[in-house]
Amino acid sequence: MSAEFSTISKSANVKDISRIEHPVSFGHRVEVHVDSDVGAFTFINTDTVIYRNTSIGRYCSFARNCEVGVANHPTTMLSSHSFQYSGWMFPAMEEYNFKRETKFLAHPKTSIGSDVWVGAQSVIKAGVSIGHGAIIAANSVVTKDVPAYAIVGGSPAKLIRYRFDHMDILFLLNTEWWELPFSEIKTLPFDDIQACIARLREIRKSMPEAEQAG
Repeated sequence: MSAEFSTISKSANVKDISRIEHPVSFGHRVEVHVDSDVGAFTFINTDTVIYRNTSIGRYCSFARNCEVGVANHPTTMLSSHSFQYSGWMFPAMEEYNFKRETKFLAHPKTSIGSDVWVGAQSVIKAGVSIGHGAIIAANSVVTKDVPAYAIVGGSPAKLIRYRFDHMDILFLLNTEWWELPFSEIKTLPFDDIQACIARLREIRKSMPEAEQAG
């Protein structure tokens, strides 16, 4: 879809990222850093920061003041400071720009699936993978991968429960409903998961094989 359908605050800071799949909605002072992807219909609320090398699927919801893809720091080197492997912080200081032999990846790939809800003031560490349909409770600190359709919370975040039973989760993952045309999605009976599943079966069966593959 065209960017004209997106709502992006004038105060949002969207850097030279890899991809925005419109439409999206970015609130006041949202930051989206370089090498990040944001899927269609994703909503990012006020003051949330998406750090570099982060991939976000479709239909995701980020509440206020979240930080996603927060940098790692070394713990077994001389210092936890970035001067050992990066010179970007003090570019005006000539001596600071020495040739560095030390390698450290502060922002490994962070992957957020589709239909993920991240509660207010949550922090997701760089390198973590969040499965489709997962929910991160407010004020959580996510340091490990989160399974699809899991609800996690706390610091560090731990499993609370799953949104649906095992078979329903498997079916929803198989349908990848978030890849369907919006014209089909909007007809689903949202408040009845069993009716939704039945309708999704019908939609998938009626679609040409090429379209089913997304």
